Amino acid sequence: MCRWSIALGVSQRRRCPMALRSNQGLKMVQAAAMCSLLILAALPVWAGERQEAMSEQERAARIQELQRKRAKVERELRQLRSQPEGMTQSTVPRSEFLDQPTRNMKKSLESLPGVSAQQGSTGRDIHLSIRGSK
Repeated sequence: MCRWSIALGVSQRRRCPMALRSNQGLKMVQAAAMCSLLILAALPVWAGERQEAMSEQERAARIQELQRKRAKVERELRQLRSQPEGMTQSTVPRSEFLDQPTRNMKKSLESLPGVSAQQGSTGRDIHLSIRGSK
């Protein structure tokens, strides 16, 4: 017998145990996959049982908490939507803008000389406007 035939016989003997091992590994992988699928299928059922276990008092408390949070968010949104009004200081006497054709004090003061300050988007942001005489 030559060296090549002996080597072929040895390699064939080594393949058989490997084939058995790969079949066992395949079975283990299949078993692990089945277990993970069963666990994934059982999780929603278990979660549903857990949610039903919540008492009515806890449910009412949770609803009230969510309503308070919603009211707080709505209040903050209203504050963000409303534009802040500025304060205006003028050195002109009040009698000078009494006959102005405008409808409110803000429009009247915009056409007269003076200084106006408006609050910007943040607490520290202030816009100063200095109007000169006509």
